[in-house]
Amino acid sequence: MQNIFTKLPIKNIFDNIELNEKNALYVVATPIGNLSDITIRALKVLSEVDFIVCEDSRVTSKLLDQYQIFDKKFIVYNDHSDEKICFKILALIQHQKKIALVSDAGTPLISDPGYNLINFLRLNNCQIVAIPGASAVIASLSVSGIACDQFLFLGFLPNSAIQKQKIFKNYNRNFSWVAFETALRLVETLQLLQENFPNCKIAVAKELTKIYEQIIVGDIAFVVDFFANNPDKIKGEMVIIIEKNHKDFKDYSLQDLEKSILNAINQGKSLKDLAQELSEVYSLHKKEIYQMAINLKNNS
Repeated sequence: MQNIFTKLPIKNIFDNIELNEKNALYVVATPIGNLSDITIRALKVLSEVDFIVCEDSRVTSKLLDQYQIFDKKFIVYNDHSDEKICFKILALIQHQKKIALVSDAGTPLISDPGYNLINFLRLNNCQIVAIPGASAVIASLSVSGIACDQFLFLGFLPNSAIQKQKIFKNYNRNFSWVAFETALRLVETLQLLQENFPNCKIAVAKELTKIYEQIIVGDIAFVVDFFANNPDKIKGEMVIIIEKNHKDFKDYSLQDLEKSILNAINQGKSLKDLAQELSEVYSLHKKEIYQMAINLKNNS
């Protein structure tokens, strides 16, 4: 492959991109799958820095090789790195070495190592420069068809089903939620979501930007059935998006809620079922509605 810099359509395209910042660390976003998803500025930075801080030098080398960027010095930094690495990077920056921080894929620090390093360098008056680019969170939201004007990002969900259940019980339906999940725990997580939010709309994004990219969107029952019938599709790390409740919560009154509860009781619904259903309509915790239902039933 010919050097990427000689193949760009505009001669001297990098001339106006300067790396003049001293005492700086460049936080560089890298592709999340397709190696073409990298910015010109990111390539400029990676080609000119003295050191690249990365999670795994083998993974980063594949990206650099693709763009004929050779002879770079690596510093491995991950969740197990101690403070000595931070002091080493600080010393290099203070000696005016140019350093880039990358993760294996996507934007550094977004569910990847780097927070402690960035915080340490800021406390030592180092300049931090963002070189933005790919992010699985934003990419999945942009194509999901799920409301994304207001959303919360949870990172990777806990391993424990009990911990997940605790999160879901405190779920705020005023926002869409985005989370990462592994293939190993996907089915369990979807079943917990169905138990807690039987009428919610969700999307599951898999293999983003790759050949077999797929976005499965629909109500929770549909998505659960899809993966039950297509276990071969459960691979890698996935993005789960749960859509917010679209009801205008200012339009209801306490009397409206009490009327809905009494109607549900008269229809013979269990207090548990009506609490679950009405919690999604009124964006209240189901325990609150359950207690209201008990009080109304006892007083009626």
